[in-house]
Amino acid sequence: MAQSGGRSIGKPPVTGRLERLETRRLAGRAKDALLQSIASQGFPDGRLPSEDRLAEQLGVSRTTVREALRSLEVDGVVSRQHGVGTFVNYHVVQATSLNHLVGFYDLIRDAGYEPAIAWTTSHDGIATADTAFRLGRSEGIPLLLIERLFLADGVAVVHLVEQVPADEIVRRPEVSDVPESIFKFSERFCGSSIDHTVVEIIPIVADANVAAQLPLAEGEPLLRLVETHYSVDARPLILSVIHVDARVLRFTVVRKER
Repeated sequence: MAQSGGRSIGKPPVTGRLERLETRRLAGRAKDALLQSIASQGFPDGRLPSEDRLAEQLGVSRTTVREALRSLEVDGVVSRQHGVGTFVNYHVVQATSLNHLVGFYDLIRDAGYEPAIAWTTSHDGIATADTAFRLGRSEGIPLLLIERLFLADGVAVVHLVEQVPADEIVRRPEVSDVPESIFKFSERFCGSSIDHTVVEIIPIVADANVAAQLPLAEGEPLLRLVETHYSVDARPLILSVIHVDARVLRFTVVRKER
């Protein structure tokens, strides 16, 4: 392989990541803008304008609009038929979905309730065997534990504990500075942002600890969500253990043909 100016000339390296980051972010912003308009009934007839018209309205390229629409289609928010158009699936929009990287404050609001955070605490802890396994770390490593209770229309519905390895934190916040979602927390206080999350949904019954936080009697059913948050290079960053009163907040999954 020939050399020029100290650099190799030949086939470009295979990076496995072809999409430019700035394009991905722009498509993400276009998707968010479309979701906002959909949520506010911006398309009352349930049909979106053409890609050219959307690109003009958003001030982006048609390629960016196409990528945003493709993402919405994968999420089940819209359905597209060549030569016919793009249509909003309002029955999907009105459901509570875990497909998007938003915190429970926003999920509660999207479910039609008034969200609030009753309290937030933070304290030091150490990783249990299960936490260490899920985070790919050693048992006993120091953690920052952030505990919160979320309300829906004034009623407790979600109790969660975020488990953040201490070595991921570049600046430890005061409790009053902790944002309402772990995604914003990671952006502001950790060395890496969360790229994606894997959620394990486990039906359980309330024990004494859970019943003390949520308006449930011991033995009543609820959901436990164990969320492992990953960086863009698929490195586990943070673990969230969440208890949800399923009588109030339920989740749906949209399945589409590949």
